[in-house]
Amino acid sequence: MATRTEDMNGLLDRYIGALRYHGDPNEPEEDLSLGLDMRTCANCGEHTLFRLDPAGTWFECTACGHLA
Repeated sequence: MATRTEDMNGLLDRYIGALRYHGDPNEPEEDLSLGLDMRTCANCGEHTLFRLDPAGTWFECTACGHLA
């Protein structure tokens, strides 16, 4: 049976590997125009572009149209 320290070291190793593979999630996205934002959609799960609606209240997912 693995000890708690071994479990935590394995978790840390997987996390570091994921950072190397996917990149830092806190790194700023490329410069986007006003009213655009890169987000992960809670509805479809895609990391995609969101557009601000004309009223300036909600962002719309370009993949599925869900409002956020």
